[in-house]
Amino acid sequence: MRTARGANGGLERYILGVALLVPLAVGVIALTQLPGVNLGMPSTLVYADSSAAALVHKSPAASQPAPPATLAPPPPTPTPMPRPSATPVPAVATPRTYTVQKGDELKSIAANFKVSIWKIIDANDIPDPDSLHIGQELRIPEN
Repeated sequence: MRTARGANGGLERYILGVALLVPLAVGVIALTQLPGVNLGMPSTLVYADSSAAALVHKSPAASQPAPPATLAPPPPTPTPMPRPSATPVPAVATPRTYTVQKGDELKSIAANFKVSIWKIIDANDIPDPDSLHIGQELRIPEN
């Protein structure tokens, strides 16, 4: 029986070896079909040589090399006008006045002139804000 088993075991080993080597051979053949793969040369991932430059990705050229209008330089500015040589005259503050009308209240007058009620009271020496008289002339101070 030993002889029968030995002959049968050799055939099994042969079939097992072929079954393992066939997928390996198919994989190597498929690998050689990929572009850029050369099994005769060392890998470009391991060694830096001149063939590695062929695998570098290059961007396409710009279709519009000119910058957009928003990035273009601004047009030249015109020559500035000469400044007047005379010194400006300070504006003389003319006193503002207001004549009290029927139904006026101090708070509405102050709101119209955008001035504090207290500034109007101080400028006119008003003892009671509710004691305005029709026709009364009020000085309105500046802010």
